[in-house]
Amino acid sequence: MGVIKPVAAETALIDALDGATGWLAQLREATRTQGLPTRRNEMWKWSDLRRAAGEISAAGAITLTGAAGDLLEPADGETVDLGIHAGTGASAAALKLTVKSGRAVTLVERYGCDAGSLGNMHLDITIEEGARLERICIHDEADQGILIASSKIDLLQHAKLTQIALSFGGKLIRNETHVMHAGEHSEANLHGVYLLNEGRHFDYTTSVHHTGPGGITRQLVKGAVAAHARGVFQGKFKVDRAAQLTDAKMTHRALMLDDRAEIDAKPELEIYADNVQCAHGNAIGTLDETALFYMRQRGIPLVQARALLIESYLAEPLDFVTGEALRDELRARLQQRLRSIS
Repeated sequence: MGVIKPVAAETALIDALDGATGWLAQLREATRTQGLPTRRNEMWKWSDLRRAAGEISAAGAITLTGAAGDLLEPADGETVDLGIHAGTGASAAALKLTVKSGRAVTLVERYGCDAGSLGNMHLDITIEEGARLERICIHDEADQGILIASSKIDLLQHAKLTQIALSFGGKLIRNETHVMHAGEHSEANLHGVYLLNEGRHFDYTTSVHHTGPGGITRQLVKGAVAAHARGVFQGKFKVDRAAQLTDAKMTHRALMLDDRAEIDAKPELEIYADNVQCAHGNAIGTLDETALFYMRQRGIPLVQARALLIESYLAEPLDFVTGEALRDELRARLQQRLRSIS
């Protein structure tokens, strides 16, 4: 395989990963031989990472809080509150998390990054037989920060994953999740909410590969995008021939808050089994002007009326958060951001 001539950001990332092992070594080699992804890469055609990285030219670091080591094995009932912050420059970090058989765990990931950052945080997650993981990803980055939150999740038999992502975007933020779904009464839920104001970009890319029979997957993603902002949704379900009786449904719905907003969506099904229930839906629209008119008639100011309508539209995926305090926190974050976007 040939080696490209790297741009400054690629050289900085390669330098930052000097001596790395495991997944980080793979990232270093991929960056060295292939460079950062561009829109020529089908999976990145709406999120040109190489272009966004621009002239980032120094190695940086990702700061982790709430993780004592590279391998996490939480106790039954434990909540792991993980802070992930990418400093200025190019950087990457990786963690492994195992939810042991029969345990129920909550993982909260709070992402942030500085202006001029190019960070990649990778989680390698195993949910063992009969285990349950509730994963909450909160992205609240700087306008000029770039951060990729990637994960590979192995979902074993009779296990359950519930993932909810809330993002307000950044210069380019991507949450990329790949689930290997064993079927056999295991269940994956991959939900998300994004709310983007001017200049912000968020990409929610997911794939679920059903390899065994009787698996369930549900996905509900909702977004709202203001002028000169861009939302991206890519979701794929792959169902092997052995994965009979799979039940998988994917829905993406988004609001364009201005004619100058951009939303790109690509839902996909790749099915090789013949006894399944699989469906996907995608809808992109605008605020209901009739509802807005009646709210104004009742004396509600325009900005407040818009915020209430957007919140009611977006809030549904957050209802899947089981902890009341955490659910209230996410709703409060959404309401706070709505005050600056409406």
